Amino acid sequence: MENKFRESVISTALKRNLNLKLSSLKKFMFLVVSVCIMVFLVDFSISSAAEKSYVIDEAGLISASDEKKLSEKIKEIQKEKFDVVILTVKSLDGKSAQDYADDYYDYNGYGYGKDDDGILLLISMEDRDYAITTYGFGITAFTDAGLQYVVNDFKPALSGGRYGDAFNDFADCCDKFLTQAHTG
Repeated sequence: MENKFRESVISTALKRNLNLKLSSLKKFMFLVVSVCIMVFLVDFSISSAAEKSYVIDEAGLISASDEKKLSEKIKEIQKEKFDVVILTVKSLDGKSAQDYADDYYDYNGYGYGKDDDGILLLISMEDRDYAITTYGFGITAFTDAGLQYVVNDFKPALSGGRYGDAFNDFADCCDKFLTQAHTG
């Protein structure tokens, strides 16, 4: 009888130990699967953001190499967690330049943080018009006087057909204004 009791105790202990190991294994597998899902989601969101273009030259005003250099400059500015977007279009499709710029920014997912911090410069060739739209911290960093300063800085190159220079001047001004706004 003592043998049977010992076997019963050993059997119960083994079952409990096995249940404990299975429970730990289930928790471990759940943790591994959860981490894999989070890594996938983070990687997906990073790659989606990386694929978004911040220099959209639909009017074909600048060369591919100028566009690449300008994109690199804008990526540096974006380290401040602020979107800078340059958009050229052939036509405004009947909208005002300001409405087109606002809609483009809104409907294409630009902006950092809860306030969608950023600025967009729109140039329409057919309409010979432009607009600048600001969001979030951009409204603070670029006052009306500041926006007029920015326009005065890039407009001579724009009027002269030196579009790459105009867009670089715009990006440089954005960088200066953001730095100044952050440092006071």
